[in-house]
Amino acid sequence: MAKKSKADKIWAYKVKHPEAKATDIAAATKTSDGYVYQLLRKIGTPKEVFEKEARKVTRADILDTAKGYVTKDRAAVHGDMEDNFNTIGKYWSVHLGVDITSTDVAVMMNLLKVARIRSNELNMDNWEDACGYMACGGEIASKG
Repeated sequence: MAKKSKADKIWAYKVKHPEAKATDIAAATKTSDGYVYQLLRKIGTPKEVFEKEARKVTRADILDTAKGYVTKDRAAVHGDMEDNFNTIGKYWSVHLGVDITSTDVAVMMNLLKVARIRSNELNMDNWEDACGYMACGGEIASKG
Protein backbone atom coordinates (compact mmCIF):
# COMPACT_ATOMS: atom_id res chain seq x y z
CA MET A 1 0.00 0.00 0.00
CA ALA A 2 1.37 3.41 -0.99
CA LYS A 3 2.11 5.94 1.72
CA LYS A 4 -0.28 8.93 1.75
CA SER A 5 1.23 12.23 0.65
CA LYS A 6 0.99 15.36 2.81
CA ALA A 7 -1.64 16.72 0.43
CA ASP A 8 -3.70 13.53 0.67
CA LYS A 9 -3.64 13.71 4.46
CA ILE A 10 -4.75 17.35 4.38
CA TRP A 11 -7.59 16.70 1.92
CA ALA A 12 -8.75 13.67 3.91
CA TYR A 13 -8.86 15.77 7.09
CA LYS A 14 -10.68 18.61 5.31
CA VAL A 15 -13.31 16.19 4.00
CA LYS A 16 -13.92 14.80 7.50
CA HIS A 17 -13.81 18.29 9.08
CA PRO A 18 -15.13 20.72 6.42
CA GLU A 19 -15.22 23.68 8.79
CA ALA A 20 -11.67 23.21 10.10
CA LYS A 21 -9.37 26.23 9.86
CA ALA A 22 -6.04 25.93 8.08
CA THR A 23 -4.16 26.17 11.39
CA ASP A 24 -6.21 23.30 12.84
CA ILE A 25 -5.63 21.19 9.74
CA ALA A 26 -1.89 21.90 9.88
CA ALA A 27 -1.72 20.84 13.53
CA ALA A 28 -3.77 17.69 12.93
CA THR A 29 -1.73 16.62 9.87
CA LYS A 30 1.64 17.78 11.23
CA THR A 31 2.25 20.13 8.29
CA SER A 32 3.01 23.84 8.15
CA ASP A 33 0.26 26.47 8.14
CA GLY A 34 1.68 27.93 4.94
CA TYR A 35 1.54 24.62 3.09
CA VAL A 36 -2.07 24.05 4.14
CA TYR A 37 -3.06 27.61 3.09
CA GLN A 38 -1.45 27.08 -0.33
CA LEU A 39 -3.18 23.76 -0.82
CA LEU A 40 -6.60 25.03 0.25
CA ARG A 41 -6.33 28.00 -2.09
CA LYS A 42 -5.93 25.65 -5.06
CA ILE A 43 -9.62 24.73 -4.96
CA GLY A 44 -10.98 26.91 -2.19
CA THR A 45 -13.71 26.09 0.27
CA PRO A 46 -17.21 25.13 -0.87
CA LYS A 47 -19.76 27.94 -0.61
CA GLU A 48 -21.91 25.80 1.68
CA VAL A 49 -19.13 25.77 4.30
CA PHE A 50 -18.89 29.56 4.26
CA GLU A 51 -22.67 29.89 4.53
CA LYS A 52 -22.75 27.49 7.47
CA GLU A 53 -19.89 29.36 9.17
CA ALA A 54 -21.56 32.73 8.60
CA ARG A 55 -24.74 31.58 10.35
CA LYS A 56 -23.05 30.47 13.54
CA VAL A 57 -19.91 32.61 13.93
CA THR A 58 -19.94 35.15 16.75
CA ARG A 59 -17.77 38.22 17.25
CA ALA A 60 -16.03 36.37 20.06
CA ASP A 61 -15.24 33.49 17.68
CA ILE A 62 -13.68 35.92 15.20
CA LEU A 63 -11.63 37.65 17.87
CA ASP A 64 -10.53 34.35 19.43
CA THR A 65 -9.37 33.06 16.05
CA ALA A 66 -7.56 36.31 15.31
CA LYS A 67 -5.93 36.16 18.74
CA GLY A 68 -4.74 32.64 18.02
CA TYR A 69 -3.20 33.79 14.74
CA VAL A 70 -1.30 36.72 16.22
CA THR A 71 -0.21 35.19 19.53
CA LYS A 72 0.99 31.77 18.39
CA ASP A 73 4.59 31.46 17.32
CA ARG A 74 4.16 32.29 13.66
CA ALA A 75 7.67 33.75 13.58
CA ALA A 76 9.04 30.28 12.88
CA VAL A 77 7.14 30.27 9.58
CA HIS A 78 6.88 33.96 8.70
CA GLY A 79 9.64 35.67 10.68
CA ASP A 80 9.23 38.38 13.33
CA MET A 81 6.03 40.38 12.74
CA GLU A 82 7.49 43.80 13.41
CA ASP A 83 10.57 43.11 11.29
CA ASN A 84 8.31 41.96 8.45
CA PHE A 85 6.11 45.04 8.67
CA ASN A 86 9.22 47.27 8.64
CA THR A 87 10.60 45.45 5.59
CA ILE A 88 7.28 45.64 3.76
CA GLY A 89 7.10 49.36 4.58
CA LYS A 90 10.56 49.90 3.10
CA TYR A 91 9.67 48.03 -0.11
CA TRP A 92 6.40 49.91 -0.48
CA SER A 93 8.17 53.21 0.24
CA VAL A 94 10.62 52.64 -2.61
CA HIS A 95 7.86 51.55 -4.98
CA LEU A 96 5.50 54.42 -4.13
CA GLY A 97 8.07 57.12 -3.49
CA VAL A 98 6.58 57.99 -0.08
CA ASP A 99 7.47 56.96 3.46
CA ILE A 100 5.41 53.93 4.59
CA THR A 101 5.72 53.00 8.27
CA SER A 102 5.17 49.62 9.86
CA THR A 103 1.85 50.87 11.28
CA ASP A 104 0.86 52.01 7.77
CA VAL A 105 1.53 48.43 6.65
CA ALA A 106 -0.86 47.10 9.29
CA VAL A 107 -3.58 49.51 8.17
CA MET A 108 -3.01 48.78 4.48
CA MET A 109 -3.11 45.01 5.05
CA ASN A 110 -6.34 45.54 6.97
CA LEU A 111 -7.74 47.50 4.00
CA LEU A 112 -6.75 44.61 1.72
CA LYS A 113 -8.88 42.33 3.89
CA VAL A 114 -11.73 44.89 3.82
CA ALA A 115 -11.59 44.87 0.01
CA ARG A 116 -11.72 41.07 0.02
CA ILE A 117 -14.71 41.19 2.38
CA ARG A 118 -16.50 43.29 -0.22
CA SER A 119 -15.98 40.46 -2.72
CA ASN A 120 -16.95 37.67 -0.30
CA GLU A 121 -18.35 38.68 3.05
CA LEU A 122 -18.91 35.05 4.03
CA ASN A 123 -15.20 34.22 4.12
CA MET A 124 -14.47 34.44 7.84
CA ASP A 125 -10.72 34.35 7.21
CA ASN A 126 -10.85 37.95 5.95
CA TRP A 127 -12.67 39.16 9.06
CA GLU A 128 -10.22 37.31 11.33
CA ASP A 129 -7.15 38.52 9.47
CA ALA A 130 -8.40 42.12 9.53
CA CYS A 131 -8.66 41.92 13.33
CA GLY A 132 -5.18 40.41 13.48
CA TYR A 133 -3.59 43.13 11.35
CA MET A 134 -5.15 45.85 13.48
CA ALA A 135 -3.92 44.14 16.66
CA CYS A 136 -0.39 43.92 15.24
CA GLY A 137 -0.54 47.58 14.22
CA GLY A 138 -1.73 48.58 17.67
CA GLU A 139 1.14 46.71 19.30
CA ILE A 140 3.69 48.35 17.00
CA ALA A 141 2.13 51.81 17.56
CA SER A 142 2.25 51.37 21.34
CA LYS A 143 6.03 50.94 21.16
CA GLY A 144 6.39 54.18 19.19
